[in-house]
Amino acid sequence: MISRPGLKKGILRIVVMAVFGCGSLWILKKLGFLDLQPVLEALRREWLWIGLAVLSLLGLLIISAIRFFLLVRIFGIAAPFRNILAANLIGQALGQWLPGSLAMTEVLRFGVMAGLVSKTDPDNDHSGSGPKGRLGLAILIDRLLGIGAMFAVGGLAGFFLLLGQGGGGSFAVIFFLSAISLVLGFFALAAPFRPNRLLHRVATRAAGTKFDRRKGATDHAPGLRGLFRRTARKRLLLLDTLDETRLRGYRPAAPLVLSLAASLLNPFTLYFAFLATGRPLAFPVILAAIPLTVAAVFLPAGIAGFGGPQLLAAGVFSLFGADPKTVVAACLLQNTIVLAVQTLGGGLGGVLLTEHFTSRSKPSSDAGG
Repeated sequence: MISRPGLKKGILRIVVMAVFGCGSLWILKKLGFLDLQPVLEALRREWLWIGLAVLSLLGLLIISAIRFFLLVRIFGIAAPFRNILAANLIGQALGQWLPGSLAMTEVLRFGVMAGLVSKTDPDNDHSGSGPKGRLGLAILIDRLLGIGAMFAVGGLAGFFLLLGQGGGGSFAVIFFLSAISLVLGFFALAAPFRPNRLLHRVATRAAGTKFDRRKGATDHAPGLRGLFRRTARKRLLLLDTLDETRLRGYRPAAPLVLSLAASLLNPFTLYFAFLATGRPLAFPVILAAIPLTVAAVFLPAGIAGFGGPQLLAAGVFSLFGADPKTVVAACLLQNTIVLAVQTLGGGLGGVLLTEHFTSRSKPSSDAGG
């Protein structure tokens, strides 16, 4: 049951999101960038391009679920693919409507999965941390790989545009942004697969000298100091779990390949949206620009993805020579497609979970009879 303060905070976030979204759309209108006619025409006539955008989005949803399924199994959590798919679909559907979509998506995905993973895989168990801790670690790595691949591919696309003299914007700005994107992308992709001694030393020191990984804490400091130590100990156990996974011969090839595929499918949804509005844009430009709009998925910048993300995209894509009016129309169409597909996907996820709990309750009812 939601408490009254929690309800008030949720309502306040939605109000802020609506204000930012409407304000952003108003700014786009004043700038002359908001033209809904191409969007409406595309929804009426361009079903081929819209269908291809939907197929790209469905492929992205399936690949993301497969990657998360592999990571969950790697960390010794027993969960069928149906539950993984349902958690992903529900988290993405609700996160698309709520403020700060990326953070809300991960919180919702963890909440759904935490209620489904009550046991570990006995053939791949990790003694360092509990199943919920390892679930959080799998979600973190899943998100790191997704964002890392997007930034790495975007950085490479930016340099490709510069080499082909097709960037259309400032050479120095595109070079700098592409270099930052490439470095951040490779760092995020490599982080889960290489040991980080600095993080270990910091976590070990913060956990306290009387902490035994097998027996747990031998001291119980009160107050904030105790809370700080307990948090550090949990982080240390998760780092140990990550090290154990490396020692067990875990190979990153499959999650990395899936992440690279996802990083191409996501821009394809926007590419087909550009084609549907009758204003095509080169695919490498979309690849290079999308990572620079990532702030839109962290902040409550729009209502259901409308408003702030399009305003940000108009500014970012203009660096690559794209017409802001064209960008806004394509982004509005893409967001409409994503919102519709992911909302339907969330309903499918709810059905899958309903079937899961129904099938679990049947044996007990039969036994009782």
